[in-house]
Amino acid sequence: MNKFDEMQLRFDLPELDDAAEDAQEGAISYEEARRRSEAARLAFEHLQLETRLGGEVRSPGWFGDYLKLIEQGWPWRVACYIAWAASPKIGRWPATIKELAESVLGLASTRVIYVWRRKYATIDQVVAMMQAAPLWEHRRDVLDALVEMARSPDYKAFNDRKLFLEMTGDYVPRSKLDIGKSAAGDEQEMSDEELRRISGQGSVNSEQNNPSDVTSDEDLKDAE
Repeated sequence: MNKFDEMQLRFDLPELDDAAEDAQEGAISYEEARRRSEAARLAFEHLQLETRLGGEVRSPGWFGDYLKLIEQGWPWRVACYIAWAASPKIGRWPATIKELAESVLGLASTRVIYVWRRKYATIDQVVAMMQAAPLWEHRRDVLDALVEMARSPDYKAFNDRKLFLEMTGDYVPRSKLDIGKSAAGDEQEMSDEELRRISGQGSVNSEQNNPSDVTSDEDLKDAE
């Protein structure tokens, strides 16, 4: 998985005009479609203002992602759809795409949204990137927690130590070594670089070419 970069969310589809699609679908003028779009946008953003001021109006949890997309240049309706589609389904508001189209975006139906997605594959790609974004946002916290647990002398932290050493390349499970050997054939004819690659990028001693030098499960347990 590639690292998430907010710059990848930049709007790069200048031919995408949400009002134009709405005008064609609703058989109305472009000016009327723009007016409806602006009215719906103001109503949606006013809802957020009411919520912030302590009102009882329900606010979507994806509003922050919507603002990020607006900053990257996306048309507001498309930004709404992407932020909504990327949010968790459980507890999501509105609950359905039909409600989103009619109650938030000011569209007569969901057809226009499906037209966007059919014409511009980038939309679904951005949805997927935003769904994965929390993994990168919490990456450091998770790694810090792993290090903290791996440092603990408690026997319950054995799996954390094992994972930590696998990630650093200091430990290679014997099962992976066996798979590597069977796939590579005769070790004696392999170069040092091939041996390093099989054993996990450096876990095998390049001078001795001896897999027994690699830390094993038993070694880890004996060290507790």
